[in-house]
Amino acid sequence: MANFPGVTVMGGRVSRRLLALGAAGILLGSTVACGGGKSSTAAADRILNVFSGANTGFVANFNPFSQNSLVGTDSMLYEALMYFNGGKADDVQPQLATAYTFGDSGKSLTFTLRDGVKWSDGQPFSAQDVAFTFNLLKDNTKTNLQGLPVTGATATDQTHVTVTFSQPVYTRLMLIAGRTWIVPEHIWSKVTDASAYTNDKPVGTGPFVVKSVSPQSYLYARNPHYWDAGKPKIAGIRFHQYNGNDSAIAALAAGQLDWTGLFIADIDKQYVAKDSKDNKYLNESQLYVTNLIPNLAKAPFNDPAVRKAVSLAIDRDQLIKLAFSGYGKPASPVELPRPLYDDYIKPEYQNLTLPYNQQQAEQTLQQAGYTKGADGFYAKGGKRLSFTVKVVQGYSDYISALQIMTQELKSAGIELKTQQESFTAFSTDQQTGNFDVIITNLYADGPNPYSWYERAFAGWTTKPLGQEAGSNYGRFRDSTVDQALTAIQALPPDQKDAIKAQLFKAEDVIVAQQPYIPIQQSSALIEYRTNNFTNFPTEQNHYALATPFNGPDIGIVAKNLEPVG
Repeated sequence: MANFPGVTVMGGRVSRRLLALGAAGILLGSTVACGGGKSSTAAADRILNVFSGANTGFVANFNPFSQNSLVGTDSMLYEALMYFNGGKADDVQPQLATAYTFGDSGKSLTFTLRDGVKWSDGQPFSAQDVAFTFNLLKDNTKTNLQGLPVTGATATDQTHVTVTFSQPVYTRLMLIAGRTWIVPEHIWSKVTDASAYTNDKPVGTGPFVVKSVSPQSYLYARNPHYWDAGKPKIAGIRFHQYNGNDSAIAALAAGQLDWTGLFIADIDKQYVAKDSKDNKYLNESQLYVTNLIPNLAKAPFNDPAVRKAVSLAIDRDQLIKLAFSGYGKPASPVELPRPLYDDYIKPEYQNLTLPYNQQQAEQTLQQAGYTKGADGFYAKGGKRLSFTVKVVQGYSDYISALQIMTQELKSAGIELKTQQESFTAFSTDQQTGNFDVIITNLYADGPNPYSWYERAFAGWTTKPLGQEAGSNYGRFRDSTVDQALTAIQALPPDQKDAIKAQLFKAEDVIVAQQPYIPIQQSSALIEYRTNNFTNFPTEQNHYALATPFNGPDIGIVAKNLEPVG
């Protein structure tokens, strides 16, 4: 049986891309200092005000099986069996379950459930509710957003439930226990179509309940039946809608928001300096790695020499400084965010960096049979080394980065062209492989890097050109990587050394072949004000991701915040 470590907590996703648009030129004025004083409302009754990126009116939808549910539905209203800390590797904490055991070579999971939990309507929570939820996933595939291979679930008594699967699920523990939101059987057994149900009067086990909803805002209030004694300490949390980032930044400047995730250029000067006592921020730089993802299924990027030459010709320090306002960090050649997964990076790659050396870039091309023409560009077989990078319209930081890279690559004899597309067109082209190169983020989460590598590099997650790939858009395939990831699937999560050994094999291939071209380890700026509330995550106490749009972390943060005064 796997018991949870004795961790005491002190105190999925709106895209970072959305939050970055249009904000670079907005300056925070002195209204922060005069408008952001402590609220006169009694501390115990104070409401936290949040902007999570919503730029259209709210519609009541609190269905945890819907991709259109309002932020906070997962983890603030409904909870999972376990919490996997998005800000710290290997940090797994009990929620509705206190222990778990794998059986049948990874094809079954038995959970021990927490005693004394109640639903927000006062009804007792039990193993029957957990079994009902997993059987709902089995019987209604539209609710099974994670594609879990559930074959059945049985409550053996009030605090024990066993879930069975058609295949080993060692690598899916986080999705099963940390991303499956448990619903009450006494409510949902009466629902005709669980996937379409808007659930405007939700009943959950989470720390909050729905108080009100309007197109402009919605309010969660403290759940009086919550199982975690003394929490939440705040009276409630209100989510606001703004037409754009300009309006949201103005609201932050006026002290009308307590927690946001906005891009603010020169944030120390334009935000912190206006009220150095209470204006705080955290750069969540472990969420994404920005990459040029080449199409490996066609020339010229099916040649590793071309990928390496392009990488060598890019001055990443300049890109981060000029295009990304200095917020990003150098990316690791193993394509894993650091320091989140440092313990899973092979020792010889711990200090490995991506060099900038244009002379070496040209030598790499020459050794691969390219010759420079009179026009200054390299060519092979009569075909110029030229490619187009597709980017979403309005992604100003990416567009700026491509403009800089165009000049850098030109100096090395490589032609880069840019094509801007609507988000819809970009998404379609990305999935079908209709591109030379795209610029986008790699992302995933989990207690170890397995899910990160599976999304980006597993051969079974991609498709032939013209067919829609769920991930691995670059069409990378390598038998060594696939064998290593397949081996991890058969390893229980407590066999960390064995998992690392397989990951190291995959890292060897990724470093040698450089299938994608890392640009930076991206940032997500999170602003918060401490005049009314404290105990937000910090670099020293990263008990959850600080993002106000990621579940389940948002619920963990909200229930651990403390009112001032």
